[in-house]
Amino acid sequence: MSKYLAKNKKPLTIREAIETDATAIRDIVNSIAAEKHYVVPERSREDWDETIKDIKSNKGLIIVAQVNANIVAMATLTRGRLEKNKHTAQLGIIILKKFRRLGIGTAMMDYLIEWARKQEELEKISLTVFSTNKPAINLYQKFGFKIEGISKKQYKIEGKYVDDIIMGKFLT
Repeated sequence: MSKYLAKNKKPLTIREAIETDATAIRDIVNSIAAEKHYVVPERSREDWDETIKDIKSNKGLIIVAQVNANIVAMATLTRGRLEKNKHTAQLGIIILKKFRRLGIGTAMMDYLIEWARKQEELEKISLTVFSTNKPAINLYQKFGFKIEGISKKQYKIEGKYVDDIIMGKFLT
């Protein structure tokens, strides 16, 4: 668990998710999915309690950010499940709209990268991000992620094509 102060001066706690966070995580994912511009899924999965257990049992990490005891963001590092990709993890991060631009993403990335560097065999973190999500791209670049590829017109959101940007960061 790590404590921070958000830009709005409110206390911020970043901690590992537990199964009882499942409903809050589902609600956050549904909220972000409804915005259409930040995540691929159009609605959340229902089994977050099982997902939390699964991520942890596969040597991954799932964290939440709390402001005033309310969960306002979540992030995952999902480890590769095969012998050929177990040295990698896929990053996903989402923050409720009214809590963006308060430093929560930066705090979560600090926590994730510090954790990742301590993991045996973990060498690389990868992610994908919509080309229209400039704040997220800037955040990732601030932490040393590099663009490794672009899937052109990968998505069509509200009638407009959006590229999918593939980014990666080597930990070693």
